[in-house]
Amino acid sequence: MYDLISLTRRHILNFLRDKSAVFFSFLSVIILIALYFLFIGRMYTGHLDLAKDINIYLTAGIMMGGILIINTASLSLGMMGNLITDLAQRKLDGFLVTPVKRYKIILSYYIAAILVSSILSLFMWLLTYLYVGLFSGYWYSVETVIHTTLLLIIFTFISSTLMIYLTTLIKSVNAFGALSGVLGTFIGFTSGIYISLDSLGPTMTKVASVIPFTHMAIILKGVLLKEPYEIIAQSVSPDTMAYLKIVFGSQEIGVLGQPVSMWIIMLATIGIAFVLLFLSYRRMNKKMGK
Repeated sequence: MYDLISLTRRHILNFLRDKSAVFFSFLSVIILIALYFLFIGRMYTGHLDLAKDINIYLTAGIMMGGILIINTASLSLGMMGNLITDLAQRKLDGFLVTPVKRYKIILSYYIAAILVSSILSLFMWLLTYLYVGLFSGYWYSVETVIHTTLLLIIFTFISSTLMIYLTTLIKSVNAFGALSGVLGTFIGFTSGIYISLDSLGPTMTKVASVIPFTHMAIILKGVLLKEPYEIIAQSVSPDTMAYLKIVFGSQEIGVLGQPVSMWIIMLATIGIAFVLLFLSYRRMNKKMGK
């Protein structure tokens, strides 16, 4: 156990010491936040006649429901950069000649990625909570805080396993850099985080429905927007409220146009995550055996 803890600690410190790696892991999130403040936020709520405090409360839920999901993926991918670097620089060869068992070496990378992604995602959620409370005057309820925290931990595990598997398919530092550069943008557009899926049309919605990040964003937005919806519902009709849920990206979309329960989708996604984690372990074991 000491070997596993030491290796995990080593990977975490390596990542945190590399300021550029940390910055680029947050780059997609930083760009998305800037875009929301510049014009995307107004696209969602500009047509609504809302008081400033309620507008902040609503926009923050729409914005952070997507940003936090991108964050879980980009951070875990950034952490897995340690593995690519160690493979490229043949540092893993040094680990393999030690008495440490091979499975501990592989698991240490995975645990480090999941731990760092979870902690930093939860820290961003804390900043969101404080921002909304201080600037809008509305504070998320204890139920919302607990629900969001638990969802972020689950979603970080799912995102990390997907990124871990992608990393095992990469063979060079350059390829990893290219993937890191386009990942956030790809998730943002295909999952309806940058632009509402309703405005992209039914074909794009069907494509998005088979991407796990889409459903994670829908669930998280549903939780963060529950209380703002209750306020808005007092001044709009039920039909308008139903339409707003579609526009804001909190309405369930099923899979390929078929109505499928979100619970079933999430359970299937978690099952796939475990399968990918196992396949990642096998691929890494083969790479280390070369």
